[in-house]
Amino acid sequence: MNQTYYIESLGCAKNLVDSEAFAFLLEKHGYEWVSDPREANLILVNTCSFLQDSLDELRHHLQELSTFQDAQLWVTGCVMKRGLSQFQQEFAQVHQWIGLKDFAAFEKLLTGATSSTQHRYLERVPVQAGFHAYLRISDGCNNNCSYCTIPSIRGPLKSVPIEDLVAEAKSLANNPDRAAQELVVIAQDTCSYGLDLYGEKALPRLLTALHDIPGFKWIRVMYMHPDHFELSWLELWKSLPKLLPFFEIPIQHCHDAILKSMGRRKGERELENLFTNIRERLPEAVLRTTLMVGYPGESDAIFSALLDFVKRVRFDQLGAFAYSQESGTPASRLPNQVALATKEERYNALMTLQEEISEELLQHYIGTELEVLIEDEEVPEDDLPASGRVWFQAPDLETKTFLTGSEMPLGSLVRANIYDCDPISLYGE
Repeated sequence: MNQTYYIESLGCAKNLVDSEAFAFLLEKHGYEWVSDPREANLILVNTCSFLQDSLDELRHHLQELSTFQDAQLWVTGCVMKRGLSQFQQEFAQVHQWIGLKDFAAFEKLLTGATSSTQHRYLERVPVQAGFHAYLRISDGCNNNCSYCTIPSIRGPLKSVPIEDLVAEAKSLANNPDRAAQELVVIAQDTCSYGLDLYGEKALPRLLTALHDIPGFKWIRVMYMHPDHFELSWLELWKSLPKLLPFFEIPIQHCHDAILKSMGRRKGERELENLFTNIRERLPEAVLRTTLMVGYPGESDAIFSALLDFVKRVRFDQLGAFAYSQESGTPASRLPNQVALATKEERYNALMTLQEEISEELLQHYIGTELEVLIEDEEVPEDDLPASGRVWFQAPDLETKTFLTGSEMPLGSLVRANIYDCDPISLYGE
């Protein structure tokens, strides 16, 4: 009888890529996946420690998983770079603490022998449902934003060579366990890809090479840093049919003083010009950004300027979060920290405004026909048989399309007539 394993992958999609590599090694050495950790011989927790909230979430998971005394409990991921000693003291029940992305050590623990693994990006086994695959094109970051812990955890920018990424993408396209229709290109900063390897931004070369791979119908690029995005790249979206004109460009704020304190270069006027240019050159473009409220020094007047900026740009989609005072970051030592209650009020005001904008923009699709990638069957709370995503709804976000009708097998692309919407979802038949 084979050994069994369960993986808890915490944090972002970039972490999920590592979890899938660990799953590959487990199955390579005879382990079978189970959906219930109580049935596992080995439980692996791949951690996130980006925020204090991430560490609190990890603590909650370890408290629960450490009660399953028949299983080996192994921990890896970002906590190995931030918070390790504290968690080792709290959780003596953990049997192994494995270095961040230390696949060789992991394989040695599994086999008792020195690892034969040479390539840092391994084959992968899906550990999450869905008909998309993530391709992490680099790790680490050189931006050193004042509020961010990532460079201290993941290190400086390390790009993966184009030929290796093409080989990995081909493997993902041909993986019978995944049936992915969409390739999602991710990194801490996709726009800076290649600077360390080639001395230039090589994202256009990479996307052109990926576009030639059969199997994927959609290619999406995420995490495009506004300081490094080149308007000349918009020609790619015109010439590569699979490349979705979905621009996720997290700006974090619009006010010049806040952006300067964050360590970001483009100011309010440049950011607004960036989004204006994208829409003028690609009228079908969908814009998504991320904004932070309550950064140190954000006054009522500055927050009002942020709301005005959002009203002018009218992002199709917007994610927001309250600034978190993370120890060890330059921003944590700044004066004029904003009270928690104020941050919560500003978050609610911003998201209320964005919901109005998003719903108004989604209403433009009512009466049109869109292609939907079916990812879920039966949506009982809505009395609808299926849900999925249209091209401007990225995986792992809240946006979905709910459908009525028949003959909608999972993983298929179907045409649907859109008849209604709310701030984050479409409804079709």
